[in-house]
Amino acid sequence: MIRTGAIVRCSALTLLLALLCRENAFCLVRGEVADTLKESTVTGLRALRQAGVNRTDFSEKALKENISLSFADVLAYNSSIFVKQHGRASVSTVSFRGTSASHTQVLWNGLRINSPMLGMTDFSLIPSFLMDSAYLLHGSSSLQQTGGGLGGAVVLGSGGRAPEGFGMQYVQGAGSFGTFDEYLRLSWGGKRLSSTTKAYLGTSENRFRYVNRDKNEIVYDGDMNIVESYHPVEVFDNGAFRDFHLMQETEWEAPEGSLVRFSTWYIDSFRELPRLSVDYSGTDDYINEQRENTLRAVGSWSKDLGGWKTEASAGYAGTYLGYDYARNGGGGIRTWLTRSRSHSNTFFAKAGTERYLGGRWMVSGNVSMHWQSAKSRDLAMFTGAGRQNGYEAGRAEVSAFASLKWKPSRRAGISLSLREDVFGKDFSPVIPALNADFLLSEQWGLFLKGSVSRNYRFPTLNDLYFMPGGNPDLRPESGVSYDIGYSLDRRFGSRGAVRAEGGWFDSYIDDWIMWVPSGAKKDFYTPMNVMRVHAYGLEQKVSGEWSPAGDWKLTFNGNFTWSPSINKGEPRSPLDDSVGKQLVYIPEFSSSFTAGVSWRGWSAMWKWCHYSRRYTMSSNEDSITGSVPAYIMNDLTLGKTLDTRWAGLSLSLAVRNIFNESYQSVLSRPMPGINCEFFIGITPKLSGKKSPVVSE
Repeated sequence: MIRTGAIVRCSALTLLLALLCRENAFCLVRGEVADTLKESTVTGLRALRQAGVNRTDFSEKALKENISLSFADVLAYNSSIFVKQHGRASVSTVSFRGTSASHTQVLWNGLRINSPMLGMTDFSLIPSFLMDSAYLLHGSSSLQQTGGGLGGAVVLGSGGRAPEGFGMQYVQGAGSFGTFDEYLRLSWGGKRLSSTTKAYLGTSENRFRYVNRDKNEIVYDGDMNIVESYHPVEVFDNGAFRDFHLMQETEWEAPEGSLVRFSTWYIDSFRELPRLSVDYSGTDDYINEQRENTLRAVGSWSKDLGGWKTEASAGYAGTYLGYDYARNGGGGIRTWLTRSRSHSNTFFAKAGTERYLGGRWMVSGNVSMHWQSAKSRDLAMFTGAGRQNGYEAGRAEVSAFASLKWKPSRRAGISLSLREDVFGKDFSPVIPALNADFLLSEQWGLFLKGSVSRNYRFPTLNDLYFMPGGNPDLRPESGVSYDIGYSLDRRFGSRGAVRAEGGWFDSYIDDWIMWVPSGAKKDFYTPMNVMRVHAYGLEQKVSGEWSPAGDWKLTFNGNFTWSPSINKGEPRSPLDDSVGKQLVYIPEFSSSFTAGVSWRGWSAMWKWCHYSRRYTMSSNEDSITGSVPAYIMNDLTLGKTLDTRWAGLSLSLAVRNIFNESYQSVLSRPMPGINCEFFIGITPKLSGKKSPVVSE
């Protein structure tokens, strides 16, 4: 039962700010300075809505590079947040600023798509080619969209008006390890109604050879003396997968000015889960596989009502997840160790409005609700009288947000936001966030900016109710975050531009939830509020473009993060060595860089990323199993586009791990060496007009 006082208090926040509204105006911090030496005009521009916000946008080129990329791949090479990958078509999670994957909120067209049970999102199940826009909100900036993002938020968008007439695009990819990818887009655009259908299918045997550096074979002579030792070459098997995605986008612009959009996204995934590199068991009668069916749907309505930009939306997300794990128990009898079946449902509704006041003020507010339910069973386990193990639970989550933004001078912008979250019967205190920026140089578009906020994350359904081990007495995690930094955007005539952003972040997170051994025999895990974490560091990103001559164009994008994430809690026992140590699977250093060149339809892009050592033990033991070594990864993409009278054509070759690096992202999870995939795309000119050709 939801505490009504919390909802009334949230609604009052929105109403109070709404009463301030008088008129509608668009407010920008803008300056224009003529650089007479270079005979060019430079413009600094920032919407008041973005005052003090730390945001990373992804270009269409990064999202549409090729159809085989998941959004995890895009993040790995175009940002410096940590991407924890178990291999292609295996779980991939991301974490900001030294936090965990469950501290990252993910939204698609306004619908939060984090698992209600796990609290995290598998980014390997998000083909980047299906997305039309994407950006990151770092730290306290995530409160502009949602609560609970102690590290940050990933905001994904798809849809938009289709070009007039009929459109079609088909892409076929074929690559190493029996990998095939297909993508089809069909669209139609009318005067007021447009529709786009996207379908993607990826399949692979995903079987490759690798040097298993976790095993050491010893060679003896006839007298049983050791002659030599070597790492065996093994076959990565039981890693096949099939992923199918179908997305439908419809948009209708009503005569009175309303805009109505419907988006649906269906996922059908089957994946075999490979053995660990330290697995010495045989291969007979071995089953380890996962199946997922997910349906997401969002409908929205928006209209300008007398100066109020008003929007309402509703949605649904439902997921079935099945996991089976069995081994040969001897005598040809299969032993089922796990047969997990879970169903989760999320219903979503949101309404909000905003308005600009007199050129210096902006007021906005919204209220959203998520109803989450989950049912989990393990058919291989039973408790008393043959009852199945598992749980069934649900709760309502309500969030109210109000924001007041002010431009006290031509150069300055200030934003004060208030949010309150209600989870079931529990509610957070009012969550404040203060963001500000100041324009130091119009010519360079140089801003100084900063923010301070609180934030809360409530436990997931698994944290509370999982059997065995769920802990209904968990407290929500709470954090305080500070940011100070800069951003600049400078153009050099018509030939070049450079953009940069960086700064210092500092956050303290109390009551950090961790699953720890429990029970009399320590034979199962339970979540507990065990740590106080201090996460801090530096972020830096820089990008630019330059056209030296003719049709030549050079681009680059670099990212770097230094993020110590230290356990500052009290020791849980005299043998607890985790205090003062880096959190597990959080690299202290991460960075990425891409560089591209294009000329008359030809293109090449180099991609590079680096993660420092990740510890696998909270004591930070410097041993073989105590950490995963640092690694550097290099990829290369070559492409060519052609424009004929009847179609646009594109050819592309992606070479991954070009230096055949032997590496692991997760302990004992082997990754492939050098591999490649070739893509060919066709965009027929069905309407007789010149069709855009996207580099696949």
